[in-house]
This record gives sequence, C-alpha cells and structure tokens, in this order.
Amino acid sequence: MPLLAMRGIAKSFGEVRALREVDFTVGRHEVRGLLGGNGAGKTTLMNVLYGLYGADGGEIEIDGKTVRIDSPRDAMDAGIGMVHQTFLQIDSFTVAENVALGAQGGLGRANLAPVREQIREIGETFGLKVDPDAVVGELPVGIRQRVEIIKALSRGARLLILDEPTTNLTPQEVDVLFAAIEKMVAEGVSVVLITHKIKETMAICHQLTVMRDGAVVGTYDRKEIEPHELAAILAGDAAEGKDATALDPRTRLEVSEEAQQEHDVLVEVDHISADGDFGRQAVDDVSFTMRPGEVLGIAGVAGNGQVELAEALAGARPLTAGSVSVSGRDLSGLPTRQWIRSGVVYVPEDRQRDGILPGGTVAENLMLGNEKNRGRGGLINWREARERAIAAIKDFSIKTPSEQAPAGSLSGGNIQRVILARAFAHEPQLLILHNPTRGLDINSTQFVYDRVRAAAERGCCVLVISEDLDELLALAPTIAVIYNGALVGTRSGAHIDPYELGVLMTGVEAAS
Repeated sequence: MPLLAMRGIAKSFGEVRALREVDFTVGRHEVRGLLGGNGAGKTTLMNVLYGLYGADGGEIEIDGKTVRIDSPRDAMDAGIGMVHQTFLQIDSFTVAENVALGAQGGLGRANLAPVREQIREIGETFGLKVDPDAVVGELPVGIRQRVEIIKALSRGARLLILDEPTTNLTPQEVDVLFAAIEKMVAEGVSVVLITHKIKETMAICHQLTVMRDGAVVGTYDRKEIEPHELAAILAGDAAEGKDATALDPRTRLEVSEEAQQEHDVLVEVDHISADGDFGRQAVDDVSFTMRPGEVLGIAGVAGNGQVELAEALAGARPLTAGSVSVSGRDLSGLPTRQWIRSGVVYVPEDRQRDGILPGGTVAENLMLGNEKNRGRGGLINWREARERAIAAIKDFSIKTPSEQAPAGSLSGGNIQRVILARAFAHEPQLLILHNPTRGLDINSTQFVYDRVRAAAERGCCVLVISEDLDELLALAPTIAVIYNGALVGTRSGAHIDPYELGVLMTGVEAAS
C-alpha cells in the first residue's frame, strides 16, 4: 500500500484543462521526482495535494484512507508539507517565530522555548542546523530554505513536497539538502521533488514521473533510464528528429584565447559602483572587459548585487563611480535611450514585471524601443511594425493565437521568446541576460541557449547573470563570482570547478 495515492485528479481553469484525470502514487521511504515542461501540470497537481487548489474530480488517499483536502491546514493534518520556491516567511521575525506561525495550538511569540528546542532537534537529526534566534531576513537563501523544511517537519510531515529546491543554492548547499533528504527517507519521510534538473533527479530520486499537457506520460525507475532518454521524454514532440545529445545544453561556446585577442575590446567596465534602492552601495568597484563573441557568466547567491549590477550595466541605474564604454564610447551619465542605441540590451530577471507590458499586445511588446519601427518625423510605421512582429513570432517560434493577443496571457517560455525577439531586433553589441531560463522547460531553455550561442558567434558580447551554476557552466567559458556587490574571483577554461565557485559564492575566500 503506497503512502499517497491520487486517482483521477482533474482540474480546469476556465477552458484550460490543467489536470486530466491524473493518477499519482508515492511509496514509503521514497524520493519521487516530478518532472515536466511549463504548463505540464506538476505544480498544479502538488498544489491540489497541498490544498491550495480544489480538484474538480478524483480522490486522494493517505495510508489507504480517503482524505478530503480543502486547505493547507487539511494537508498538514494529513501529514503533508510543502516548501515553495517563494518562502512564506516574515523577514523581521526570528526563525523560531516563523516556525511557530500557524502551528497547531497557536503558540504565541512569548512561548517559544519548546519551538527553539524542536528546531534544534530537527536540525541535529537531519543536518539542517539553524539558529532559532536568528532574524530570518538576515539569513542567506540556503538557510531560509532550511527554515521552511524544519517548519514542515515540525508539523509532522510524512510527505514533503519540494518545489525546485536547488534553484538558488550553491553546490555545497545542494549536497547538504540531498544528505538531509536521504536522512528524512531513512526516518520514514517520503519526498516529492519538483524539478527540471535531470542531473539532480538522477542523483537523488528513486522513481521519476513525467507529466505533459496535464497528464502523466510515464513513471520510470531511475536505475533503468539514462539521462539522455529522460531528456528526450521531457522534450516530447520537439525531440523528434533530433540527436538526444542536442537536448543537452552542456555544450559551451568555446573561443580560444588567441582568437579573442585578435579583436579589440568591445565592452569596458571600469571600476563601477552603484547604490541600491535604499541608498546603500550595492555594486562595489566592478571592472572587466569583453571582446566580440565573448560570453561571461556572473555567478552568485541571490541578493549579492546582481540586479543592481545588471541595471547599472544597462544604463537603467545611475553609476556612483566608474564608467561603462561600448565600442569606445563612454555611456556613463547618458539617458538609457542612448545606451540602447549604442547596442546595450537588457533581458531582466522578472519577465512579467520588467520585461513586458502585460496588457499590451504581442506586436506592441515586440516593437518597444525599436527605432526601426519609426519613419520620418519619429512616427511609428504600423504596417512595417506589424510585419516585423509577425516575422519575429515565426522566427522565435512564439506560440500565440495572433500578434494581437495580450502578451501577459502567454506562458513564461513564450514571454521570454518575445523579450528575446525584441532584444535581438536591436542587433545588440552587449546583451545582458539575468536568470534567462528560470522557470522554463527543457525546450524553451534549449531555445534560449541556442540563441545566446548564435549571438556570440555573430560577435555580440553576452553577459549571463545567473544563480544557476549549471546554466553558467553550459554557456560561459569564463565565470566571475559576485559577493556583496564585488567580483571576488574569476575562473576560466574547460575544467571550472563548481565547488570552488560555490566557496567563492559564500564569501569564504573573499573574507580570508
């Protein structure tokens, strides 16, 4: 008898069928990988299990008994816990206060002694040590994730759902997490791992369930499937006619040092500094140069100045010191429009908030800022703009009902294609990408990687800022690490050590 059995689970949002009579089981002492592309239904299925969505049909059994889950409280009472990508925490509270929030019995902030003891016990048992009195807002991402896991375990979770848990972790933190998962399984806790990372799936999961279009494609024993086979299954129809290795993004664009030196410096960043939104220094004396066709990766734990650096390099945040030059022209202090005209293009981290006008049409979003759409007198030539939009939709394989559809109605992967299509229409000299594939499925990720490589081959300088080391290792022959707004180390070559980068990302070497 499995620990969990979901049978015939159906869920629709309007006319969209998100789940199509899904059957899903998890055994005791099991780590189950749940994989699939954007819109596959994997997170929706787990949100139904956790009581965030109500199912339109089907039933859920725990230990062979049918249970009704209408809320997260019902899920917790049934022994189900979930750690989301966005942590549900109050930054000004301590770890103990956050763990106590919403606990059965309504522990007040004054009665935290038993909570502190429970945090210490769980931390010791599973290797997830956290200071109960630390203020959550002052903790790094990896420790904040531990707080969420401890919170779920403290409420008696026997089935723990982890949604993309390694996205912002260093390699060392991933090792700690996986060791903790193994200890949980040994103690009788089963784990569902929602992920898109094949390497990690093969390292920790026992069984792998793949979903597509709201249905289960299949469930596979980890020991009986190869990574390239799993990649092909995940890619689905898009994989037909392709070599399976073509779906593996780990093929960096290697450019010899001799070839690089044949070109003059195209981008020069000279000792720049910039403040954050609240007036504190966020970028600290950053310098580097790039030659045509160079791809430079910037690694770092979230919150170390990546957003501010990207905006400073794109002319969207004023410099407090230093300069940025492209093709020999100093852009410092010029309006953002001049940076764009000089070939600086920025693809921001938050696609919905900063990358598009959600209420604007796809065509309108594609023409934003593009001088080619303007005729004499600066007026937009709507006929030519529409033709360019239709051509971009075809060239970038943007799935949309028409060029007049609202951009905000598209999937995350298609929104990113709109943003990239607009970026490449500017014929960039410097392309700045911040977490360009976060939340994208394998096909959309591969599409982005292919476009980045094509841009570099045409001589564009590409700066990839990402918290995902696998992404940087796939794209960038040279990787610099940012910590507290400063570049604390740079590594190059075919044998970049992820663990060494991880040490730099935690600031250990910078502090020594």
